[in-house]
Amino acid sequence: MFWIFLVLALIAAIAMVLLPMFRQAKDRSSAPAPQRPGRNIDVYKAQLEELEADLQDGRLNVAEANAARLEIERRLLKSAAEQQQPTTGAQTSVAFLAVLTVVILLASGAFYLMTGSAGMPDFPLKDQKHSATAQASESPEAAQRDGEIVALLATLQKAPDDAGSWRKLGQLYSRAQDRVGAAHAFQKWHELAPDDPTAAVVYGESLIMLSNGRVSPAALLVLRQAAALQPRNPGVRHYLALADYQAGEVTQALASWKALEADSAEGAPWLGQLRAWMRRAEQDLGMVRAPQTAVAPALSAEDRDAIGNMSKSEQMDMIRSMVGRLQAKMEANPENVEGWFRLAKAYMVLGDKPQAIRALEQAAPHADAELQSEIKKQLEILRK
Repeated sequence: MFWIFLVLALIAAIAMVLLPMFRQAKDRSSAPAPQRPGRNIDVYKAQLEELEADLQDGRLNVAEANAARLEIERRLLKSAAEQQQPTTGAQTSVAFLAVLTVVILLASGAFYLMTGSAGMPDFPLKDQKHSATAQASESPEAAQRDGEIVALLATLQKAPDDAGSWRKLGQLYSRAQDRVGAAHAFQKWHELAPDDPTAAVVYGESLIMLSNGRVSPAALLVLRQAAALQPRNPGVRHYLALADYQAGEVTQALASWKALEADSAEGAPWLGQLRAWMRRAEQDLGMVRAPQTAVAPALSAEDRDAIGNMSKSEQMDMIRSMVGRLQAKMEANPENVEGWFRLAKAYMVLGDKPQAIRALEQAAPHADAELQSEIKKQLEILRK
């Protein structure tokens, strides 16, 4: 059955290639033959002789004769060039292409008969040695982790208020590179242990991982809750400084990181990453222009001193004015998804959760699929 289908497909392919060629050749053969260039040349020569005779007899003046001579000579040269062109018929080209097409198709079929194997069964992806599915299934650690996840899910169905199980599940999902699953599990842990700063920090960190390293408004909300519980927590201090950095407050972020470094014991596990961020902030401060992610231009020393002398209400009024200007810019350019994120974060700093939610809702229609899932997750958190 396969070979019958193959032969029919070969015939159909040859027909689709050759039929248009023969149709064009037939059309060309049925078209009226063009006038021979040689005959035209004789006519033009006769016209030149008549032109000389008319000039001698006075029927044409010199200017008229020269103009007519130029036109006749132009046509004469054109006919001479056409006479020199090759007159190879189209039938030869069509025949050659037809033979070449048949040879190529037959050679392809012969090559498959020698090297192919139509009866070879399918090779499922899970049986391929180098596939991710096979490597995961061959890993004893992965199999053990998957078994633990299944067991924990079964346990949580019976005891959904077990905070320790949710914490363990989040850790397993993190090892499996399942960011969404990890964030969901750590969220449950944080909800069941709202007074545990570690739960808040880990949950906030999972939201940052879910946002590809961005301190999202939802993560900022969780981190501020953790800061209220344990303001000296290194993780809370680092991520709050990172939020400042991503908002364009590089100087403030660097000062916070330096303070954290001074308070950390030598050999603390977070010092390597902390110092890497400090170097990055120092490099940014050495640039001529402000970072592109800045919400507002960096303030001068005089401006900072002036702000420091303001009352709390005056400072808040100034911040609201800056946020208002950012809001106006975003309404003029609603496709700037990153700008909506910054605006939502600014509203969270002001404690205006409804406006932060509105900013994220405005970002959603312009975000790609990955960012839309992230926005949906943050909105779920902020709406609680």
